[in-house]
Amino acid sequence: MACQKKQLILAPLPARLLAKEEIEVLGSTCQPRPRVVTRHDIEHDITALLKRGLTSTSAGGFFFIPYLLQLGAYDLVASLGPAKHEGLPKEHLALGLVFESIFGYTAGIRAVDTVSRADFGLLAGLPFLPSPSTQYWFLQSVSVQSALDFQTALGQRLVALGHVTPGHPVNVDAHNMKTYSRKAMKHAFITQEDRYGKAIRTFYTQDQASKKPLIALAAYSGTTVSQITCRLASLTRDVLGRDFLLVADKEWYCGQLIQELHTQYGVAVLTPVKSSPKRLVEFDAVPLEHYDQTVWGNVAAVYTTMTDFNGPLRMLLKKRRDGKYFALITPACDMTADTAMPTYTKRWRIENFFAENAFLGMDHLPSLNLNAIQTMLSLRLLAFHVVDNFRHDLGPAYQKKTPQLIHREFVDGVQGRVQLRGDIIEVRIYGFEHEAAASAILTNLDTKLENAGVDPRIPWLGHRRLRFTFH
Repeated sequence: MACQKKQLILAPLPARLLAKEEIEVLGSTCQPRPRVVTRHDIEHDITALLKRGLTSTSAGGFFFIPYLLQLGAYDLVASLGPAKHEGLPKEHLALGLVFESIFGYTAGIRAVDTVSRADFGLLAGLPFLPSPSTQYWFLQSVSVQSALDFQTALGQRLVALGHVTPGHPVNVDAHNMKTYSRKAMKHAFITQEDRYGKAIRTFYTQDQASKKPLIALAAYSGTTVSQITCRLASLTRDVLGRDFLLVADKEWYCGQLIQELHTQYGVAVLTPVKSSPKRLVEFDAVPLEHYDQTVWGNVAAVYTTMTDFNGPLRMLLKKRRDGKYFALITPACDMTADTAMPTYTKRWRIENFFAENAFLGMDHLPSLNLNAIQTMLSLRLLAFHVVDNFRHDLGPAYQKKTPQLIHREFVDGVQGRVQLRGDIIEVRIYGFEHEAAASAILTNLDTKLENAGVDPRIPWLGHRRLRFTFH
């Protein structure tokens, strides 16, 4: 009986992998040019690039991929905007924007030398660099609500990982960012030095203990705390899953707002009292015997009232040596000076957050379209948490370093070679000053991720795994 040869029949590729899309990418001269892409072509080109191998002068960028896996970043960015099954994957665009923040490309991807930075595109699973217009198309496709749902899910992930522990006070602050757009836009007060100018306002809540931002809301200039704080508090509560103490500056000193937050959202506000002739008379009337000596000075814990607030409020009144007063007020009527004073002092952590993280582009947001701004702001928060978790694992010597210093010491100038070995992406790192700290957390990465309940396969790089070796 004649032997029949078996024929290998390849299954046809799904139509969505072959669906074409015309986009703009950056050419070798950093100028945008059109390119037709399919998902199959992107996967094929990435595989070819990995098999061929490439060298990198910023190989430390790969150090952050495990932290994106830890946070479930791929699924998170997949939730942004409408579903898209053809052409350029939106997940890769979003991750590219996250890496732009980590690398300090606050001016956008134009800052990248496309001739020598194939490794930068590879981090997001792309064999090219998309043009700013292609990135903006993605940002514009996401609604404000979708971007906020992303932040809520990210915050809940931080709580589930134990990186944020509910029960600690929450700082709140508003941050103005100047824009030089020629478009008509309401002017707003920026600072005493700059007077008035066009601006976007961002409103943040921050876990006081971990210093991690929880929610960041973007708004146009002229937006008041009374208009936005209830929504901000509601989103923060969705993250934490419980009531909390909101620590604010004098801008939040408003009886109606404090009442609404307390009765409708289970949020107690701690804020300084604004001085007025009536308040000064009240301060002077507090008997000396009501003051207790504390490490924070002479403080009296008394009850008071406030216009538009229904019920008593706790007031912690401090009398300074020069005779001037400082007072904090809160509906948490059992609060003591030993709790209130140090808690308010730590509100400065949110002020420091803006200065320390400018490198990530917190002050550089695109467009005047609020949905694009909100989406970029949400991706900037993801970039912060990735960097923050990385420096935390590096140990005490690195935990207080700014993202700019982390980039300088662990990314910029770190020499490496990246090549595919089977289904493993091997990243060979060639000696740098902080090698010991990096190798301690990245050697035997597969085992460490699996022990932490994290799938070590990288969805945006063909579900391959990383292996770091240090030489």
